[in-house]
Amino acid sequence: MEAMRHTSNVIVTTRFSTYYKAIMPSGMSYIVKKLDWSDKMFPLGTHDLFEIELEILGRLRNSNVMIPLAYTLTRKGAYLFYEFTDKGSLFDVLHGSMGSGLDWTNRYNIALGVANGLAFLHGYPLGSITLLDLSSKVVMLKSFNEPQIGDIELSKVIDPSKSTGNLSVIAGSVGYVPQEYAYTMRVTMAGNVYSFGVILLKLLTGKAAISEGSELAKWVLSKSKQNDDLDQILDSTVSRTSPATRDQMLAVLWVALACVSESPEARPEMRSVLSMLLNVRN
Repeated sequence: MEAMRHTSNVIVTTRFSTYYKAIMPSGMSYIVKKLDWSDKMFPLGTHDLFEIELEILGRLRNSNVMIPLAYTLTRKGAYLFYEFTDKGSLFDVLHGSMGSGLDWTNRYNIALGVANGLAFLHGYPLGSITLLDLSSKVVMLKSFNEPQIGDIELSKVIDPSKSTGNLSVIAGSVGYVPQEYAYTMRVTMAGNVYSFGVILLKLLTGKAAISEGSELAKWVLSKSKQNDDLDQILDSTVSRTSPATRDQMLAVLWVALACVSESPEARPEMRSVLSMLLNVRN
C-alpha cells in the first residue's frame, strides 16, 4: 500500500505492529495497522486462526475498544483498517507538545475510558480477552473523552488455545510488564491491571514509563513505602491548578498504587478499578 512506503505516515509503532495514516481516493482518512507474518510471534499455524478471531472480535461493541472496520490478509501479513483517531496515540499526546497542556479533566477522562475498555474485555461474556501488550502507545485517542485500546486481536492468535497462554518471549512493553512475567511467562488479567496502573502513573506524573534507567512504577512504589510526600510525585503543572484537582489526583494515585502492587494477587480486578475511578468524582 502506498501509505506504508513513507515513514511520514507512521502514527505509532507498538510492540507487535505499526499503525499508519492512509488517505483514500475519496479523501477519507483511516488508520491501517500492518502485521508481518515473518515475525516470530506469528507461527504458520496461527494465520487461519487470525481470520477467525477477527470475525469474532468484529462483533464487539464498546466505544473504548478499537474494532477493525475491514481487513485483508496476504501471504506476507495482515492489514487492518480502523476509523481514524484525530489525536493520535496517548504516548504522543503525553510526550509531545500537547502533554504539558493536558488538563486534569482530560487526563481523568482518558483514564476512565481505558479502564472501561479493559474492564469490558476482561469481562467479555464469550471469554475474557487478555492483552499481550497494554501501553500508552496502543491507546489511540478519537478525542480526549474517547480513548480506544488497540492490538486486542492479537491476544488469542499467539496462543491458539486461550488468551492467557505460555509465550516464548515476554510480551509487553518495557516499563509496563509486571515482574512475575519474567518467570511465569504467562499473560494474565492481573498483568494487564499492572500495565493499566503504569498508564495511570504516566497521566498523574507526566513521566515516561522508563526514566533515567528506572521504571516509573517501581520508583513510585519506593516513594510510597518511604512515606515521602506523594504530592511531589504528581505533575505540578496540573495538581496545583486547584485543591480539588490535587485531591482527585491523589485519590487516583492510590488506585494506581494498588494496580502496580508487586503481588499479582493483591491487584484489584478491572471492574473494581473502574468503580474506584468513578467514585473519585462522585
